[in-house]
Amino acid sequence: MIRQKALLILAVYAILAVIVLGITAIRALILNPNPRIVILMKSDEYWALRALQREAESHDGTKDTLKRLAVMYGDADKELVRMMDRIFQNYRKYTGISEKEARELLSAQETAELMADLQKLYEETGDAETLAKLNAPAYGYRISRLQAARRAIEAELDKLAAGEEKAGSGQLVKAYDDSYYKTMYDTLPDVPGTTVTPLLQAVVNQAVQNKWKGENYSSRVWKNRDVLASEGGKIIDAGVTAGKSIQQMATELSDLMNVGAYAAARLVRTEVNRMHNDAAIQSYKAMGVKEYTYLATLDARTCAVCGALDLKVFKVSEAQTGVNLPPMHPNDRCTITPKIPGSEADGGSRTARDPETGRNYRVPADMNYEKWRKDISEKYGADSLETAQKKYRNRKADAEQMKTFRKVIGKDAPDNLADFQNMKYNEPEQWNDMKYYVRNINGRPVEYVKIDRELEKLGIVNKGKAYPAEPVEIKGWRGHAERRLVQRGLTKEQAVRFMNQAKVMMKRYPTPNTVHNYYCKDGVIGVKAIDGIVQTAYGSKEFKTDTLRLLEVIDRYVPDHK
Repeated sequence: MIRQKALLILAVYAILAVIVLGITAIRALILNPNPRIVILMKSDEYWALRALQREAESHDGTKDTLKRLAVMYGDADKELVRMMDRIFQNYRKYTGISEKEARELLSAQETAELMADLQKLYEETGDAETLAKLNAPAYGYRISRLQAARRAIEAELDKLAAGEEKAGSGQLVKAYDDSYYKTMYDTLPDVPGTTVTPLLQAVVNQAVQNKWKGENYSSRVWKNRDVLASEGGKIIDAGVTAGKSIQQMATELSDLMNVGAYAAARLVRTEVNRMHNDAAIQSYKAMGVKEYTYLATLDARTCAVCGALDLKVFKVSEAQTGVNLPPMHPNDRCTITPKIPGSEADGGSRTARDPETGRNYRVPADMNYEKWRKDISEKYGADSLETAQKKYRNRKADAEQMKTFRKVIGKDAPDNLADFQNMKYNEPEQWNDMKYYVRNINGRPVEYVKIDRELEKLGIVNKGKAYPAEPVEIKGWRGHAERRLVQRGLTKEQAVRFMNQAKVMMKRYPTPNTVHNYYCKDGVIGVKAIDGIVQTAYGSKEFKTDTLRLLEVIDRYVPDHK
């Protein structure tokens, strides 16, 4: 039966191969009529292309499984929310109290340990009040309900983990089976004297159970489940203690389940990579292939560990997952190719991705990751690849940061991740400006924060912080201010007009002695905010260099100031 299955699979692949090779041969004859140039001996470039194709096919095959996992986690999330609502509803129904009171009585502090303490206290003192608490239904019920909540969470996560393990294990078996036979189909014609060796199911089953970095797929699934159960319990405990609403706790649980869903998808992708490459090794062994080449991806996502292994040749008999055989880390995209005697060692090309443009291009087949990295550094600068790697590693955190920036300062922050990351990693001055706006806005229109930033760059640091001008009631004049008015030939009415004409006021000194200095083109007036006493006033004739530069900055960012 197994042999029939293997032969059927190979027959299908053979038909496809005849078509592909036929087209290739015809094309080659058209381009070069010398039939001796139609070489069917496969080069290193061919092996690399086929390895990458098979790796891509393995991951394409996981799409349905990943969708199933996403649905499972979404359903579990909804069920947890419904379960929490039932717990609160039942408790309120039982006790006849409000939701707020229910949360207070269900406080995480009220645990079985408290009941034990009360029992011990009663035994020691015989206190009647303590006895009443012990016998009160609310005390026992609040404890049982929290325990029930935790047990319900664990039960739902048990169900989720079991479904995840089943779906993922099935995908791993399929990935192993496909990789084994596709590798054999590709390689057999170039390995004389070999025949099809059927894949035993026991080998596949054992591969699924094999450990990678100390744990196998099943144990990792249940380890993730334990983390979710622990963190979910903390959310409920902390939420009840803090008096959070069901909706607030539901939101936190949803965020937690999103993290769990990501971990589940990452685990499947990593394990599929492991099964794909392990199956290739088994296929090489069955055909007598002695060596294989480690093949990394020439792009910014490739880590230093994988990059150092790129194009290195290892013995099949010494292949060890996580040492010289992918995956080396979660979400590893690396693969391997057979080292066939007689394949071309030079000539041909491989694909690389430009870290600046994001476009694929061809490089010589013998260019490994280190050579490619050196070329990129020479082309774009020593830090270019590191910057691109940061962009990739931090893409999720940067997306959240971008949302925060957009929420705080609106359209002044980029609205797409590419522009945001380009500013963050390639435009330090703009990035520092943006961070300054976010830190210092404090509810102000962003234009006024820009005034502060520009003044700081100009070295004008003694003018305070810019705010929209809000005239205050003048309740008196400082004696010094009155004398200076006379000296400067100004009236109080003229000085008050400075305030009414200003669009910007600069707040100076800490509270409660904050002074609001109102600036307009005709003059400046300073008023103590707490009591409405004018501290100073002067006309445009008294403007010094810093004041003139300040007004220029105001004109730039608040051009309609009077």
